Amino acid sequence: MISILKTQLDSVTSNSLQSNVLPKSKVTIASLIAFYIKKYKVYFTIAGEAIALSCCKRHSERFNKLRRLFSIQIVRSAGARVNLTGAIENDTDILIINHQSMTDIFAMEEVIGNDVRFVGRTGIMDIWPVSGIVDRVGHITIDQQDRRAIIKLIKEVKARKGKKIVIFPEGTRTQTGQIGNFEAGTKVLVEKLALKAQPVVIKNILSIYDEANKYAKSGIIEIEALPPVILEDGWYDKMHADMTTVFSRV
Repeated sequence: MISILKTQLDSVTSNSLQSNVLPKSKVTIASLIAFYIKKYKVYFTIAGEAIALSCCKRHSERFNKLRRLFSIQIVRSAGARVNLTGAIENDTDILIINHQSMTDIFAMEEVIGNDVRFVGRTGIMDIWPVSGIVDRVGHITIDQQDRRAIIKLIKEVKARKGKKIVIFPEGTRTQTGQIGNFEAGTKVLVEKLALKAQPVVIKNILSIYDEANKYAKSGIIEIEALPPVILEDGWYDKMHADMTTVFSRV
């Protein structure tokens, strides 16, 4: 066990030197042990949710209570609590959010509740236990290599009218310490369906739970809801700039 952790320690040190996201304290064998304890607590809790939801009628009162309970517990298992600044408006159709970690999903579920549906790419969302939650809840998965993906996405979002859709415009997790470039799909979706869109910025997740650098500590995930966007020329670029400013603010 100790030899494995020493190998992981060497890997983490090397990766950290190449990344803009550095652990907040020196990585040691003790900190790696702490990280793996949290990691497996998170994954066991996700598995627990998949099993629990499979035993309930979809979207029944019991189903919704369990979903909410597990979402909060997954965030706590990562050592985090959530602080929301600003307000997510009741009639918002789609929330446009930066993406750093799988924990983003459960943190947003904690602050929004059960009306949220996430858009994610095929891959981890197709693998159990995450796939068990995706299928039971009705989240949306998109194959980014499929040229018809945007058509499917528009259809799937229309079918979930009345739910708050959460989409990650970067298209994947960004762990550079910055908000990445936005792909065009989100812009097309919002404009095609004339959705009321509200940007949301998530901060501090990687300083609390960072799987790439095998680092974990307790802390607060800061979530800031910005005002809804006005769909006019240049709105998408302006939103990216506004989100970057908020994300960079200490």
